[in-house]
Amino acid sequence: MKRIQLLILMCFIGASIISSCKKKEETVVLEENLKQFNEDANDIKSESDNINNDINSSIDNTSIGGRTSASYSSELCGVTIDSSQIANKILFYNFDGITPCFSPSRTRSGQIKVQLVNGNKWKNAGSVLKFTFINFKVTKLSNNKSITFNGEKTLKNVNGINWLTFLLGTSNFTFQERSLNLQVAFSDGTQASWNSARITTWEYIQANATPGIPYAYVKFTSNGDTLVNNTPNTDSWGLNRNGQPFVTNYVSPWVSNSYCGFWRPTMGSLKHNVAGVYNVTLDLGVDQNGNASSLTCAYGYKVGWTPISGTPQSQVFSY
Repeated sequence: MKRIQLLILMCFIGASIISSCKKKEETVVLEENLKQFNEDANDIKSESDNINNDINSSIDNTSIGGRTSASYSSELCGVTIDSSQIANKILFYNFDGITPCFSPSRTRSGQIKVQLVNGNKWKNAGSVLKFTFINFKVTKLSNNKSITFNGEKTLKNVNGINWLTFLLGTSNFTFQERSLNLQVAFSDGTQASWNSARITTWEYIQANATPGIPYAYVKFTSNGDTLVNNTPNTDSWGLNRNGQPFVTNYVSPWVSNSYCGFWRPTMGSLKHNVAGVYNVTLDLGVDQNGNASSLTCAYGYKVGWTPISGTPQSQVFSY
């Protein structure tokens, strides 16, 4: 009898170890997938926002382009602008794939076709630009990893553009972005399908108006702008590189600035729901302990999630 009891106990212990190892393995895989997804989501949003800023700042506000030459070098990083179809309100932004661009350090290649599809001038409220990404590839110089965009998105000028009042700090720029089925390819061969709906605002802050920042700078705010699966303030949704459906919404808006870097938010909170099961919360603009940063520029962001084991986890990452 004792021998039988011992065998049963050994089998139970063995099964428990196997179950524990399986859960641990699943948890590790889940954590890596969530970490990768968060990195992808941040990279895609940041590059989309950077393109909005680049193109808006390079377009002459008296028309869509206002240039007479067929092609000219832009003040933007590594870009030549083809205005041969300006009569049709079309510009082509050609990226050389060589010039290092910073914050973060990266190169850009491919082409973006920009067309004014609504309104007579981009500066007017209600005007809409359509961006067509044609193998637009962004490669990080720190690790040589890349993301490549193909597809379309639109950008609506909500309240008009007046550079004089903007620089005086009495008006801001507000844009409404929409994209459906934007295809994103990663350097490991995987692909994702991305949709977005967001409102972004750009404000010019005068020098010494903010403690710790002696210079004038641009403040950037972004928030989700639609409802998906009864989730308010949804910013993006689609299929990630693992083929899993996801929905990302904002609990509080993303806030960043040109002083610290637009891709390094100083505050904000968002949630990722992946595969309808896994919920990930990101708190932006934290210190090394995961608390809201008291410094002018934050250390990073905190990721919180509940793995299969059921024990809540969190980890702090630097920008």
